[in-house]
Amino acid sequence: MPADLPEHATTAVKLPAIIDLIEVTGLHRTKLSVVLRELPFVRGQKVDQATWDFAITRLWNFGLFGDVKANVIRRHGKVVAQFVLDERWTLNPLFAFGVGSGVIWAGAGATDSNLAGRFVEVGAQYQRFNEFNGFEAWVRDPRLFDKRFDWMVLAGQLVRPRGDFADRRLRFSTEFAWTSWLDRLRLGARIDVMRTTFLPPDGADAGDNPAMAWAFAYEVSTRIGRVDAVRIRQEGGTVELRAAFVSAEASTVTLGSDFGQLWLEGNGFLMVGDRWNFASRVQAGIQGDAPKQLRFYLGGLEQVRGYVDNFARTPRYAFANVEARFIAYDSTWFALMPAVFVDGGVAARETGGAVPLLSAGTGLRILFPWMVDAGIRVDAAVPLSAGCSGGHGFCPGLNIGLYQFFDGKLKPSSR
Repeated sequence: MPADLPEHATTAVKLPAIIDLIEVTGLHRTKLSVVLRELPFVRGQKVDQATWDFAITRLWNFGLFGDVKANVIRRHGKVVAQFVLDERWTLNPLFAFGVGSGVIWAGAGATDSNLAGRFVEVGAQYQRFNEFNGFEAWVRDPRLFDKRFDWMVLAGQLVRPRGDFADRRLRFSTEFAWTSWLDRLRLGARIDVMRTTFLPPDGADAGDNPAMAWAFAYEVSTRIGRVDAVRIRQEGGTVELRAAFVSAEASTVTLGSDFGQLWLEGNGFLMVGDRWNFASRVQAGIQGDAPKQLRFYLGGLEQVRGYVDNFARTPRYAFANVEARFIAYDSTWFALMPAVFVDGGVAARETGGAVPLLSAGTGLRILFPWMVDAGIRVDAAVPLSAGCSGGHGFCPGLNIGLYQFFDGKLKPSSR
């Protein structure tokens, strides 16, 4: 230390350097050990600039902090890695809702993504889809055994109208994933056990639907890439491939079968300047001879906005979303992010041919950065393809929902 500096003075340190101490401030609920295990280095290790930058990225992607400040300094002759964190509120009520696409969906519950300060998520919610009631509860440990193992267990019973019937599905699911290669490789496996009860809509006859059907799904997945979060914006991209084998059994033999499914999804985010964020998603799926309750359904709240929910039942589909978001206002407590978007897709008809879907619109995100995964989105979409009104009546164009649209995070009910 130079002679003209007082003993308590600090100076900046240029990397690479050996870290003597790791100092974390700003924690109120989160355990220190939870933060330290996110860092890609330990005390006494030589750290270069790339490793230091990755440490900051991980703390942003962690999701529990609304702000991350980091410095490497020399104090009392020792090199100190300083992290000043601003914790978000993680015990949140859930008031999820969606209006539009021919349905009204609402939910109420609570979730805590940092139970006892250990980054363990628990949650439960009640859901109502049109006139049908449902519920689900889940437990998730994203750092099982203090490693980068993500384990989740979910149980619930949800009801979703499917046009000529309603699908009341009792479900138990467990999912396990391992992340490595600087968080750019994720390998996962999932098991689903589902019991479906068929409810005829509007008092109609049950038709050829069985009284009950079981399904067992075994899925493996691979995701390559990483999406990094900086406050309310994202940057980066991922490509994910999921393959599943499904065994379905029903009281009507013709509705039971064993079949395979394959999904491919890509997500991309680009930050331009201090205010612009461009987002895109592409997804495609194909399956074998599946019973109708397990077919793919295209259109609705989370795929191609502006179309009625479950607009097309299909064994093969593809759709894409492109969205430009602009930060109009950003403060500690809330932010406003208007957006314009184009959604498009195509679904193979069960009887042959294809159904095109295309819409465009504008939306507004009202976000609360001091809370984890909290925000409201309002989207107004206009269907552009002729298939929307052909025999299906008016297509509602207003969607209102919770969270950002395709923000890169799967919610329990969408898994």
